[in-house]
Amino acid sequence: MAGTSLALPAYQQAYTEMTIPSGPAFVAEHLRRLQANGIQPHFMLGDAGQLETVERLIRRGVYTGPLVLNWVGIGGGADGPNPYNMMEFVRRVPPGAVLTIESIMRNVLPLNTMAIAMGLHVRCGIEDNLWGRKGERATSVQQVEQLVRIARELHREVATGAQARALYRIGEHYRSADETLARLGYAPNRRPGERGAPLRLAA
Repeated sequence: MAGTSLALPAYQQAYTEMTIPSGPAFVAEHLRRLQANGIQPHFMLGDAGQLETVERLIRRGVYTGPLVLNWVGIGGGADGPNPYNMMEFVRRVPPGAVLTIESIMRNVLPLNTMAIAMGLHVRCGIEDNLWGRKGERATSVQQVEQLVRIARELHREVATGAQARALYRIGEHYRSADETLARLGYAPNRRPGERGAPLRLAA
C-alpha cells in the first residue's frame, strides 16, 4: 500500500469509521436540484435500506426518471463485499433499473465476474482496487482489459459508447410517479382509499 492513502494510519482509521451522512431529506433536496438543471442522477447505494429510501422518493414523485445505480459493497458504512449481500441487493432492484456492481480491493474481480455472468454492469480501477495477483499492482487499464477478456469469455460483449448511453437512458424524464414506477417495474402506488393490499399485489 506504500504510496497510497491506505498507507497512512489516519486514513485507514477514517475508512473503518465511514458513514454516509445523507438522509432522505438530503437526497430529496439534491434530486430536486439535479432535475431542475437537467442532470440525471446516478445513485450510489450501500445497502437495501438506501434503495428503499430511493423507492419512497420515487413513489412520492420527488424523482421521476430512469433508475441508474451502483451497489457499493465496500464495507464500513455500506454492505460488506460478499456474494450474499450482493445477491440480496440484486433481488431487490426493480427489473427496469440499470445496476452496476462496485466492490473493493481483491473482492472486485470475483464479484464483477459474477455480475458479468448475470448480465449486470461492472466497475473497476485503482479507486477501488490496487491489486492483480496477491502483492502485484494492477493499473486501471490492466483491470479494464481483464474484465473485457472475462466478459467476452462469458459471451457478454462490451457496450459501445452509444449503447451505454442508450442503456443509461440519458436525457429521459418521466411525467409522474405512476409512469416512473411502471417504467422501472415497481408495483404501482395504492389508489386513494385502497386498503389491505400489499404493494406487491397492488393493481
